[in-house]
Amino acid sequence: MFQDFQTVIIIIASISLFVFGLQSFSKEIENLGTQRLSKWIGKITKAPLGGLLLGGLFTAVIQSSTLVSTLTVSLVNSGVITFRDSILILLGTNIGTTSTAWIVSMNSFFLGPFFIVLGSLISMVPTRISVAGKSVFYFGFIFFSLSFISQAMEPVKNDPYLIEILSKASNPLLGIVYGIIVTVIIQSSSVVVGLVIVLLSQGTINIDVAIPIVIGANIGTTSTALIVSLKFSSISKLVAWAASAFNIIGVILMFPFFGILKNIAVSFSNEPSLQVAMAFTISNTFTSLFFLLLINPTIKRLQKHRWYKESPLKPANGALSANSPGEFERH
Repeated sequence: MFQDFQTVIIIIASISLFVFGLQSFSKEIENLGTQRLSKWIGKITKAPLGGLLLGGLFTAVIQSSTLVSTLTVSLVNSGVITFRDSILILLGTNIGTTSTAWIVSMNSFFLGPFFIVLGSLISMVPTRISVAGKSVFYFGFIFFSLSFISQAMEPVKNDPYLIEILSKASNPLLGIVYGIIVTVIIQSSSVVVGLVIVLLSQGTINIDVAIPIVIGANIGTTSTALIVSLKFSSISKLVAWAASAFNIIGVILMFPFFGILKNIAVSFSNEPSLQVAMAFTISNTFTSLFFLLLINPTIKRLQKHRWYKESPLKPANGALSANSPGEFERH
């Protein structure tokens, strides 16, 4: 009994370290660019599809779609970005968040310690570059904590109770629900993807179970932005709601093709972690491109919502107001 309790505590502690690593890395990257954030966001979003590019790159670098989505809601609330740009950023975020799966798939026992040591050394350099040391350190910490999770899960990977619970996720609908619930609780789709890859690599689950869970995590990760938007303007609520709607519709569109998605992932690589990364990337990219092709009718539809009409925004940094006719034509 004590041994089981000890194992559970170690698993929770390992996951906590992983979450801490992701949050700390996101915070350090955010701190590096906070002062110039509004300025370069305004410049990038002026370019055609600049918002999409910004959302993808920013999420890939920060490793937190939750943070980027929440930040987007805040920026559109303050008028730093337009309503249209916020939608494009969120579509880009969907693609950028898949980078986590690729990073986790590269996990090795050497990468973690290497970046931790490198980050520590950079922090000691008496120049301006030393501020980047913490970011590099926490990047290594993410890999390091993943190896702890893998070791912690070793004693229970063949546990009948765990296998029974996870085996039910072989039903795609239930797998999606699992992904949503766990992501809402943990508040990070990156953590869920990391855990799925660990379990898949250990043989506890198979690719049929993994795909619905990571795709379901896409819906769960929008919960933070929805919660944050409650204290902001109506336009912010609409942006957060749109993000959730995009991901829900995307999952519905992909659902009939889970079998094809699995076949593509399996044919892509024999490595389980790479299979998850590929399936996750295809699903999210498809969703973003689908709405990108329909961006004009989508925005027109959203602009008819009462939340859009109720919330005029003050333009900032060259951004037009949400109700400005020029906003729609500018891109």
